[in-house]
Amino acid sequence: MTVKPEVVVVGAGPAGGLAARQLARKGHTVLILEEHKKVGQPVHCAGLIGINGLHENGVIPKSKVIIRRVRQSIFHAPGGGQLVLDKGEPHAYVLHRDRLDQQIVQEAEAAGATVQLETRVTRCKREQNGMRVTIRERESKRDLHAQFVVNAEGVRARLAQDQGLPRPKRDYMLPALQYEVTNVALPPDAVHLYFNSALARGFFAWIIPLETNHARVGLASAHRQIRQALDKFLIQNQLLSGAKIEKRYGGIVYAGGPSSRTIAPRFVNIGDAAGQTKATTGGGVVAGGACAIMVASNISNALQNGSYNHRDLQRYERRWKRSWGRQLQLMAYLRRFVNTLENHELDQLFEKLQASKAREVIQRRGDIDHQGRLITSALTSPVLLQSVLKLLFSKSRFLPKILRG
Repeated sequence: MTVKPEVVVVGAGPAGGLAARQLARKGHTVLILEEHKKVGQPVHCAGLIGINGLHENGVIPKSKVIIRRVRQSIFHAPGGGQLVLDKGEPHAYVLHRDRLDQQIVQEAEAAGATVQLETRVTRCKREQNGMRVTIRERESKRDLHAQFVVNAEGVRARLAQDQGLPRPKRDYMLPALQYEVTNVALPPDAVHLYFNSALARGFFAWIIPLETNHARVGLASAHRQIRQALDKFLIQNQLLSGAKIEKRYGGIVYAGGPSSRTIAPRFVNIGDAAGQTKATTGGGVVAGGACAIMVASNISNALQNGSYNHRDLQRYERRWKRSWGRQLQLMAYLRRFVNTLENHELDQLFEKLQASKAREVIQRRGDIDHQGRLITSALTSPVLLQSVLKLLFSKSRFLPKILRG
């Protein structure tokens, strides 16, 4: 394949696909390099994504991508208490994630981008007039030249280190396991989230409805014996009585917050590689996609100006941090705080949420993606704020870790 790209995008996930789509639509030559045999596979994600966030990124999933829409989120406390949030209308899609990735990349190709599969990027090196990208294609190895590299390779971010950029923190890479099960009867428009420090310390377990009598059941945890935990959850949960496992797949959930620096000369990390994920839920399709669209705009400006100026990427970094950085950091603080709570304290927090006006605020203003705004709004409830401050005081020894990560 003979391609002389202006921009090389590493990784064909949603962030990489959206960056490539936007750059190609602006008339630039873009090459997407993906190490796997097929875009979107293997699947690692639960596939629950906010409707408004996807639409804001210009992604309208096709009917074959959508499994169903949900309007209720039911949060379960360890002691059996529940917090039910119902927006009155669907707020999230349950999607075939591989098909979503494929749709976005196909839109990038339609705009003029080129995709090369089974190609691993082993090194990126800055030269006087651009970037030299070393790739491995099966048994052969060669170099490409590009003006910019957009690194959307995922949470391990191998290429970032050579550019002097921080990688996502290993301590917050949580192993996750998910089953697709049959023979279950669930309300079709509700997802269930289970918080229990004995079951899934550091995160939570979930049940997501699929087609009739099908569901995704999974958990992520700082504990390493996640298969035993998920098997126990499957047996003990009444909603899953009689469930039969059809598929198993795993992955990594990142809950560490955004990276402090995401740019180097002619090189930028986006998506999971930049920590642009929600530490509360692990989701990064919307936030990472929004940042991908932003960086595409700034790279396009640099290319159109005809001469490289690092200020274009610096403007991007300031822009994404204004838009998403504070929100993602607030979610990371909340995640670290919740991680310190034992089950009886989680039960207390659920009780306060039910009793305070915070529940009404969450119900009215809740947004599956812009959770940072929701956190600050919810804490305007005196009852909830007092409870949180009391718990924080009791956990004062954890404050350095909560605040610094």
